[in-house]
Amino acid sequence: MPQWINQPPKATDVSIFRIIRTPANKPLQAIITCTDLVGCNTHYASNRTVPCDGQGQCQWCANGYSHRWHGYVSAIMLPGLEHVLFECTATAADVFRNYYQLHDTLRACHFQATRPSKRPNGRVVIATRPGDPNKVRLPQPPDIRRILCHLWNVRYDTEQPTGMDKPPFKTIGLPDDNTDGRYQAQA
Repeated sequence: MPQWINQPPKATDVSIFRIIRTPANKPLQAIITCTDLVGCNTHYASNRTVPCDGQGQCQWCANGYSHRWHGYVSAIMLPGLEHVLFECTATAADVFRNYYQLHDTLRACHFQATRPSKRPNGRVVIATRPGDPNKVRLPQPPDIRRILCHLWNVRYDTEQPTGMDKPPFKTIGLPDDNTDGRYQAQA
């Protein structure tokens, strides 16, 4: 005999979150459910985003791939109310960093992300406005680090990173012979 229940089972925090980026053709509106921004340096390699293990330890750095910092927040999309992870670059994340310094939390922050150029790789502009976490019943935030480790197929480390004002990242220029890992070496 089936056991009927009126709600779906509670899902794990690893499997149900999509990563959302700012679309080119319309604004993205959402409410943040986590308290702080989570980020790390990443590479775009093998047609996907992968985490950087740091100079001297990272195979992608050793192959000449440049890295850039990506930040993530959990958010409820408006409309639709889907709980997602929102991804942004260091430049776009400055707005979230400033908001955090003013309010001591990102939770309940309403934001709108747009690409003014309407191009898929155009600059992202984020506008925020305060929300009152006591007036809105937001779901508990997921463990963003655990979700990203699951997606990237890397070991999850529960140790919290040390805080810093601005994430460290540097631009690595292409060598003159274009052997940066994306191109086959010319013989």
